[in-house]
Amino acid sequence: MHAHGHTEQSKNPGGKGKRLLGALALNVGITVAQIVGGLVSGSLSLLADAAHNASDAASLGISYAAWRISKRKPDRRRTFGYARAETVGALINLTTLFVIAIYLAYEAVSRLLDPPQVGGWTMVIVGAIAFVEDAISAWLLWKDRGSLNIKSAFLHMFADTLATVGVIVGGVLILLYDIAWVDPLITAAISVYIFIHAWHEIRKAIAVLMESAPKDFDYERLEAELRGMEGVKDVHHLHVWQPDEGRIALEAHVAVTESDLAAADALRRRIQQRLRESFGVEHATLQLEPADATRHDRSLVGQG
Repeated sequence: MHAHGHTEQSKNPGGKGKRLLGALALNVGITVAQIVGGLVSGSLSLLADAAHNASDAASLGISYAAWRISKRKPDRRRTFGYARAETVGALINLTTLFVIAIYLAYEAVSRLLDPPQVGGWTMVIVGAIAFVEDAISAWLLWKDRGSLNIKSAFLHMFADTLATVGVIVGGVLILLYDIAWVDPLITAAISVYIFIHAWHEIRKAIAVLMESAPKDFDYERLEAELRGMEGVKDVHHLHVWQPDEGRIALEAHVAVTESDLAAADALRRRIQQRLRESFGVEHATLQLEPADATRHDRSLVGQG
């Protein structure tokens, strides 16, 4: 016996794909401009931000492909559907960010030990252009932050916007005070920010793929409310997980005092309604058992 629900994620706004593609086009443009500007000026922070934006462009491409795959209908091979494709896409994108962060940190240390000449005006001009394009990209993705896939891409764009501010500030300081170590220092700060951001987000993706319950899910309250419902004698083999981003699923064995089939079915519907309203459980599979006939393991969490 089970219940189905529909989340906001499944509504699939028609403009979502267009906004992803728009942000992708902007990031390709940002990357090209920053590579040219970085080579001309010798600015490592521009090249560092270009590398980050290149990863963002690839990330947006993967996010778009994952989003398209996630909208496929369930089939005989994947009966739960393809919604987790977005989580896999997010995991791929975030993993590459760790590699980029390590590389940028290495380059920053090398430049701090041997600072090159950097063109401040080029940093300021190209940084200002990148700031505008990054801000527009973040704005395009703002509306679709409901899934980890899109939220991760949005946060990347927001981080890029802050990074370009750092590039502009670095260029101004070089112009005013000729401080050569400012550029690699900003690069190091960008690498640290990328690493922290990637670590924070990748834990969420792994949690979904490991079928974990949401981090803030109140398991104790759920257990207490189920056992406190009229007609429920006991609850065991209770499992809560996220089948994909934005949905919560549950399965449980429920020992009931109702012996009449119609009464037991009415109790099942009440339990499912309570799960939806109080805990946001969109898919609940309940195995009802007569309380006086339950003989197996009584542990709350166990093999079903």
